[in-house]
Amino acid sequence: MWLAYFAAFATALCYGISAVLEDRAAKRTPVTGKSGKRAAFRAAVSVGYLAGMAFSVVAWAFSLVALHRLPLFAVQAIAASSIGVVVLITWGVTHRKPSRRDGVLLCVLALALITLAASAAPGDPKKVSWVFKLVIWFGVVAVACAAIAATRVAGARGSALLGAVSGLSDAGMALCARAIHHHTVNGLVTDPLALALIPFTILGIVTFAASLQRGAVSVALACQQSVMIVIPSVIGLLVLGDKARHGFAVVTYVGFAVTVFVVLSLTSTTSVATTPLVAPGVLPPTPLNQSS
Repeated sequence: MWLAYFAAFATALCYGISAVLEDRAAKRTPVTGKSGKRAAFRAAVSVGYLAGMAFSVVAWAFSLVALHRLPLFAVQAIAASSIGVVVLITWGVTHRKPSRRDGVLLCVLALALITLAASAAPGDPKKVSWVFKLVIWFGVVAVACAAIAATRVAGARGSALLGAVSGLSDAGMALCARAIHHHTVNGLVTDPLALALIPFTILGIVTFAASLQRGAVSVALACQQSVMIVIPSVIGLLVLGDKARHGFAVVTYVGFAVTVFVVLSLTSTTSVATTPLVAPGVLPPTPLNQSS
């Protein structure tokens, strides 16, 4: 059981490191003219971004371990605390101390995460029907269409939209990982949920890279994490049987709400990560690059 809790917090650490590395790489690949989709792909295959993705893969593996035993609302909220890691890394690189407000928020976040982890009821999810698996694949198609549409939007608005699409991809991955019951290679290869992990992962990689190209990492993370926390958490509670420990429901939901509030507050403050660690390569919107 302690392995699951360790994996959940290790997920947050690796995702935070990954976000910083990916942001640096994405900012070095400019979006110009009609090259939006091509630029997103170039950023996603650059050395710096691939280094960030290596940490994302490790984080993903840790999340699979955590989701095997812990409910989605706990794992997703803990993973979203990666913004705290971004704050600390930004502090170390730029030598700009977090404001007093951010310091208080980080302390509150730590307490909320401890409360959330302690009050979540561990256990296996309910078995899902073929309808759930079919809906997951409809979700893959819907997210792909949303990603194509979002790449046509430039500037901060495009960054927010792509960040949200990336969050939908991560939500899909989390739901698949939590709902999988097979533990053999043959079972995984033939499981529609396991197969759906592949397109969700690819969509998440490319859309997050495109989001970082168009705006600050804080915007990308805020939109990504608000979606990836709430949507799978609600579905986990309604469909997969996730729950809090007996008598700890109020504590769990308060801890979850506080975590979401602090994560969004940290991503919205100007002292966290709104100043890129490298000069952005994204050009301001003009009539020439409105369409991508």
